[in-house]
Amino acid sequence: MGWVFDCLLRVSGPLVVAVVSLLGSPIVSAQVVSQPANAPVVFIPSTSVESLLDKYSQVHAKPNQYWQLDDAEWTRYEHLKKTSPWASWRHNASPLAVLAHYATSLEEKRKYARIEAELDTWRQHSVVEFQTLYDKERSIVYQRYAEWIAQRKPSLANLGPHDRLRLFVSAGECDQHCKTLIAKLLASQAKTDIFVVGAKTDEAIFAWAESAGIPVERVKTKEVTLNHDNGLFKTAVIDGLGLPLKKLPTLLRQSPAGDQVVAI
Repeated sequence: MGWVFDCLLRVSGPLVVAVVSLLGSPIVSAQVVSQPANAPVVFIPSTSVESLLDKYSQVHAKPNQYWQLDDAEWTRYEHLKKTSPWASWRHNASPLAVLAHYATSLEEKRKYARIEAELDTWRQHSVVEFQTLYDKERSIVYQRYAEWIAQRKPSLANLGPHDRLRLFVSAGECDQHCKTLIAKLLASQAKTDIFVVGAKTDEAIFAWAESAGIPVERVKTKEVTLNHDNGLFKTAVIDGLGLPLKKLPTLLRQSPAGDQVVAI
């Protein structure tokens, strides 16, 4: 549907035009428009959305041309920007708004308002268009990243906040090797479910956690959970992964492909 307008425009200077449709496949048409660098800028309101997007996508040689202002208007704006109260006030007023504040006729104010409206429509379209393209490309890149994370061989060195771990430890005192391991896991910020094998009571689990230096805050936020084993080590590690009975601690990284043993 066409828009109803009242003012005039001719865009000048070398232009690179790119039009992309958000409603379908991208349609790119690039061309260089050669016009005299000193050709006057005369504003003509856009008669369609397509012409509006095309107009404001063009690249210009001088800053005033992006605002659809001629040289005289730009000179007036720069004078007002330095000498009027707007030079002192904190504001985000555009050149169009500053000129409109000092315009001497309603017709002139309407012209600047129309340019501002058209320019802002183009800006919103461009931002949404770019965000749509970014979201699509981001999903492709992230999918590849997620696959790489799932397939990599886990080690203490490459664990991070994106990982979910299961740590099986023996009840009792956390020895120096155990404390070193816990310190590295806490530094990785990986979500860790700790299962204390052989603990008969909650107090035994708390005693192990205290000896290991597990911060209470990490437990409260569930970044670290403390659990009874209840036979999970046998079913998940020995039977589930087919591993021989080994000395604890044992660390597993959870992934869509199943648990993976982390070398410690």
